[in-house]
Amino acid sequence: MLRVEGLEKAYKREPVLRGVSFCVEPGRVLGVCGNNGAGKTTLVSVLASILPADAGRISLMGVPVEAGVAYRRMIGYVPQGIALAPRLTVRQNLLFWASVQGLRGSQAREAAAEAARLSGSSDFLEKQVARLSGGMARRANLAAGILGRPQLLLLDEPTAGIDEQTRDVILEAVRVQRDRGTIVVMVNHYANEMAAVCDRIITLRDGVVGEGMASRVT
Repeated sequence: MLRVEGLEKAYKREPVLRGVSFCVEPGRVLGVCGNNGAGKTTLVSVLASILPADAGRISLMGVPVEAGVAYRRMIGYVPQGIALAPRLTVRQNLLFWASVQGLRGSQAREAAAEAARLSGSSDFLEKQVARLSGGMARRANLAAGILGRPQLLLLDEPTAGIDEQTRDVILEAVRVQRDRGTIVVMVNHYANEMAAVCDRIITLRDGVVGEGMASRVT
């Protein structure tokens, strides 16, 4: 289980997250929505251990965020921007991220191939990231996040600015992760996409959590 309790974060003394608390069980997708500046990206960045919280507790399957590498190796993170080296091929990027996860040799190659397949990236593994279309880059970005079968997958606007076909591929990949028992937290602006994959939706308003479009989505 992902457990978040009393999370606080401020920038220049301006509160961004204020007492954020929630739990997500394995095999569930939590959607996070809210207006621009509501704290959504900050929340995901804190969950990803990129930003430190000012107060509160985060634990994943009992492992606290303070555990550092042990915690980070349990998560996959797909940021809003493309987090891939532009001069490397998609395959080279995936093998690099596999090494970050502690995978080597055949294990790394198999993990990269599986992530590429699930994200619809297999056909352009040998292309440089700089030469990819926007939709291809989004798929490759997702591949890096799901590589190694993380226990927690964090997605920050994974379908922003892409075509319908790529959107469908990404949402199906989210369903596959959910069905494997992965905990998924997804920031998204689109109500139809939230309804398609989320078990629960929360809204951030001025850094405070409230229930979103529906407390339970079926």
